Amino acid sequence: ISLDAILSAKIAQAKAENIAVTVKANVPDSLTISDVELSIVVGNLLDNAIEACQAIPNERFIRIYMVMKGNMLYFSMLNSAKEKKKKTGTLFATHKDGVHGFGLRRAEAILEEHGGWVKYNSEDGAFTSEFLVPAALG
Repeated sequence: ISLDAILSAKIAQAKAENIAVTVKANVPDSLTISDVELSIVVGNLLDNAIEACQAIPNERFIRIYMVMKGNMLYFSMLNSAKEKKKKTGTLFATHKDGVHGFGLRRAEAILEEHGGWVKYNSEDGAFTSEFLVPAALG
């Protein structure tokens, strides 16, 4: 699985749900984090963003920004959401049945394994996911 494939599939899914998607991504080919791991992280975050957008009738949007900052890959995503979510530890509750936050835990674990970090922020009407991970050699 490549990051491009995940992004393309998720963006198509979002657009089918009438979600306006903006992507500004400039990612080098050679990263120290594997394409599969990056795809899992970004895929999980996008799934959550799409789910949050589906819960609101209009003003649905997802904005993705990915860029290299020195030898770190910086990722930021802003999506529309309902009211501010309550945190349980470091994670926010989801509306899914069954296991909650598993995707986010997996994303956090992958990033931490590579010396990176992830941060989530919930406000009324918007949710932000950010991560920074060492991505270039040297």
